[in-house]
Amino acid sequence: MNSRPQTRITLLGFTLIELLTVITIIAILMGLLFPAIGIVKDQARKAEAKAAVVQIAAAVKQYYTEYGKYPVADYNTTATPVDLKLGDTTRAGAQASNADLFNILRAKNVGKNLDNLYNPRRIVFFEGRAASDATSPKSGFLDQTVPTGGINVTQGAFYDPWGKEYTVVIDANYNDIIKLSTVYADFTETSQDSVDMGARTGVGVFSLGKNGEIGSPNDNVSGKYRNGSKTSDDIISWQ
Repeated sequence: MNSRPQTRITLLGFTLIELLTVITIIAILMGLLFPAIGIVKDQARKAEAKAAVVQIAAAVKQYYTEYGKYPVADYNTTATPVDLKLGDTTRAGAQASNADLFNILRAKNVGKNLDNLYNPRRIVFFEGRAASDATSPKSGFLDQTVPTGGINVTQGAFYDPWGKEYTVVIDANYNDIIKLSTVYADFTETSQDSVDMGARTGVGVFSLGKNGEIGSPNDNVSGKYRNGSKTSDDIISWQ
């Protein structure tokens, strides 16, 4: 006779209703979590862009301190130069890409700065990381060779976290005001003295923000930085 005690194994499991309940709860939590992750990522991109526009403006001013002029290369050859805008030529109305400007600030011996023409002391005024994707550069420099068929990308240009070039406005006529009405329609000239309601600084830098457009098209005031109490998603250095 076998005197060993019998061991009974009880298998415990979830019922179908319990499984469906757990799955539903997980789905709800994920639905709440994903928007929060998106908000955090947007805030991080905005913080990155804000830091970048301030650093770019500081680099241009340091160049001015070192050389007694702004790094405008040979873009302004007229007898009466106007403020120079370098960056996004499609959406921000820039005269040219920001690539040559950053080649000068980074002491890169290429483009208009060939033979270090505009930075003969080879001082590095600005540093930044390279964008990881040459076909769609974001958050850095496009230092790689531009792929064949690349759309609206320029080698040497500096791109914001949303994939658009940072645009730099430089006081090329040296009147200590950057003319912002050429950028934002709500910065207009006054009828009293015809002085531009711009920023009293030698350089201003901005990112087009998440929507990739000047101002806030969603507020039906495309081209304006501010509409009453609403402010566009653009990131600017002068405020």
